[in-house]
Amino acid sequence: MDVVSTLAATEDDAFLARLFYDVHAPEFAPLGLPPASLDQLLAMQFRAQRGGYATEFPNGCDHILRVGSERVGRILVNETLEEIRLVEIALLTSYRGQGLGEWLLRRLCQRAAEAGLPLRLSVRPCNPALRLYERLGFRRISSDGINVAMEAFGPASGALSSNAESPLIVTQASAADVPRGLSSAYFRTLLGQPIRTRAFDHTEAALVLETWQPLTLPAKGPQVTLGDSFVLSFLGPAHPVLPSACAEMMIEGGEPLTVFLTPVALEVGGIRYEAIFNRMAENTASQSGELDVVTAYNL
Repeated sequence: MDVVSTLAATEDDAFLARLFYDVHAPEFAPLGLPPASLDQLLAMQFRAQRGGYATEFPNGCDHILRVGSERVGRILVNETLEEIRLVEIALLTSYRGQGLGEWLLRRLCQRAAEAGLPLRLSVRPCNPALRLYERLGFRRISSDGINVAMEAFGPASGALSSNAESPLIVTQASAADVPRGLSSAYFRTLLGQPIRTRAFDHTEAALVLETWQPLTLPAKGPQVTLGDSFVLSFLGPAHPVLPSACAEMMIEGGEPLTVFLTPVALEVGGIRYEAIFNRMAENTASQSGELDVVTAYNL
């Protein structure tokens, strides 16, 4: 099942209300209310929930889940420098029991593990999802008699690290031998690590360097040497969003590294960023037949 997410907008309000009704109407079925009274009660509950979320989770990022063009659910996540909190995950009845909720949770567990943050949530003791949370590695940390607070550190059982099979990871033992700087060799020592990053406007976020890929030579145009040209892919929180601009990466053990970051995609786990280091240079053959580098395109 191909699932995409988009940030909730005003045009999603009617769907969110319908989703709330779909999820919570069965809770009130034993009351035997007339349909009109039930609709009124659920509308009041929905408005109260929205107001409460906005007040309690000001950094909340609300994603609408879609399969094709159809809205199928929502996931609301609040991320701070101290924790990632799953505020709500809800799916339409017809899309439950198909593994979608578990897939979303594993993505969040992976994001939390990569960022080095605890993933927390609250759930009613009678909610069947409690068993799923426990199976994925969440532990109970407290209860107020109504909700059970749960927390997970590290990836869920079976959740794959983005670099689990990457041959490009440099071990910690060899990382000490790589000079610090804007080189592919150095960034490869940082794969999988959270990096505190600060934009020019002082916005800060913890980004995780997920992948490193070399640039490829152009198929057409002048002959060039590749040089140390590569692309880095980072995953950061859904909020705040770093602007497309230079940012400082505060890496332990030295001065910050300045990198030009561009947000390229919104994913369930957060915002995807790229940094491109293009050090290709055009070649010309000298009269002696030797190859001279004459033009550096972009650093």
